Amino acid sequence: MTLREELSEYTERSAGLIENSPQMDEENTKRKIIEPLIELLEWDVLSSDVELEYSVQMGSGTKKVDYALKREGTPVVFVEAKGCDTPLDQSHENQLKSYMRQVGVDWGLLSNGRTFEIYRRDLSSNRPKEISLAEFSIDNVPDNEHPLKALSRESIDSGESQQIAEKIEAVQNAVASLRSNKEDLAEDVTGVVTETSGNAVSQQVENEAKGFIDDLIETLEEQAHRTAVIQELSTGAGKPEDGEYVIRLIRDGGEVYRVSEDLQSEAMGSLVEYLIQQEGLMDEIEIPYVPGTGRGSRALLNNKPEHPNGSQMRGQQQVSGGYYLLTNLSSGDKKRYVSELPAKVGLECEFAGGW
Repeated sequence: MTLREELSEYTERSAGLIENSPQMDEENTKRKIIEPLIELLEWDVLSSDVELEYSVQMGSGTKKVDYALKREGTPVVFVEAKGCDTPLDQSHENQLKSYMRQVGVDWGLLSNGRTFEIYRRDLSSNRPKEISLAEFSIDNVPDNEHPLKALSRESIDSGESQQIAEKIEAVQNAVASLRSNKEDLAEDVTGVVTETSGNAVSQQVENEAKGFIDDLIETLEEQAHRTAVIQELSTGAGKPEDGEYVIRLIRDGGEVYRVSEDLQSEAMGSLVEYLIQQEGLMDEIEIPYVPGTGRGSRALLNNKPEHPNGSQMRGQQQVSGGYYLLTNLSSGDKKRYVSELPAKVGLECEFAGGW
């Protein structure tokens, strides 16, 4: 059964529960609506990866997040739940965002069983902020498979969550641009058409152009959260049918090693394993290894699962020698940073397949 099919079943069952108990309190909402969704996204509520009532130090006091979804003991998703009898408002949003900001958690889900809001921590500026990735009702859960998948354990581990977020945010930016430039765009279209057809049709053309832009915005907003966009994410970049990510290592024009894996993070890990075991990589670099200029704050490789500033290395895997490799990167960053490592031992790096 696909994730969308599972979400459809979840929606039908959950909507029925809410219809039969419209004033469901918080405790019942958590057990009957929220926890089944967490489980559906591959998080075992009964395991150590899910901590209930996670403590967050806020000023001189301590607050509790309803659920902390963790990898290697570090929270990666916060889930804040309210009862079906409680309408969500700005204070609830601010509450979750403050928890995410305080702990440095990149993902958040806020829900009262009726409405779901997904947030992502944007790290692109010097002042990280929490932005809304999606907001939808229980009836529209299947149509929001895309942002929900970003919260899944598999997507968090593989780094696909970041790719999903980037795709949705690109569409959101396009929609915002279309909205703000609607009048100018319609005027431009009208000018082009009236040059050919004459001014007699200008008003009709302008109205049609505005209608087209409105329809385009609606279509983009819908598709940003649907399966078709996920398929484009997986196959649109030239990924072959077998779904493999290929990295070739070349020396003096000849291939000396090839990695082929189903996930980008696995391909990245296999490559580093080879470089450590067969090419003496660790003799050529300093640990922690910070990519790029070497002056950044994130380590690509370290002898402990943390960055030079002491923050946890979220989204990592252990490789030979007890070293930790950061894999929670965008596809572009994976390619850019991992290319630096073969160069340290005199190898060139080429990417094929899904890259």
